[in-house]
Amino acid sequence: MPKVTEEHRKARRLEISQAALRCFARKGFQATSMAEIIAESGLSAGAIYGNFKNKEELIGEAVREVTAFHAGRVAAPREDGTLPPPREVVERFVGVLGEHFTDFGLLVQIWAEVVTDSSFQHTASTVAAGLRGVFEGYADTWLRRPGARVEGDIGVLARRYGAVMLGVCQGFIVQSALFRDFDAENYLLGLEILQLP
Repeated sequence: MPKVTEEHRKARRLEISQAALRCFARKGFQATSMAEIIAESGLSAGAIYGNFKNKEELIGEAVREVTAFHAGRVAAPREDGTLPPPREVVERFVGVLGEHFTDFGLLVQIWAEVVTDSSFQHTASTVAAGLRGVFEGYADTWLRRPGARVEGDIGVLARRYGAVMLGVCQGFIVQSALFRDFDAENYLLGLEILQLP
């Protein structure tokens, strides 16, 4: 029997997690069964359960895959080599999420699960820490750019600004999911208040 490569295993896990995301987006997290995920993926039950124990692990992996894949994109320099300002980084981030989560309500459902399901807290904490790391890394680079006038410990400031940038993104996600009259364009225009030294 041929040995399965790590690349093949990762590709299969990504295929399964993306199928799960499509199901969750259609029916919601709680209403989606593993049988529906199996049918959506077109794979056997053995292939699914050989990679994931349950829905919680599947959704955690799906969110991790999306954020890890795009983490470098959101804070990457522009084509001319300049670092994008904070507002642009946040716009990129919500844009990237919008490509994968057609309904931000799914993300809000996931966060609600964290409150009631302690087994899900570790996954959510890992994902949140990874996202915070993206914004903290960006803020650190921004604060160290040539010509920046920074007073205080850059590491401390980067952690502070990174947490706020993540919070602004979470605010966008929650408001767009909960309020029918949410004005996404105006929200993004309001990001001009994000001023880092």
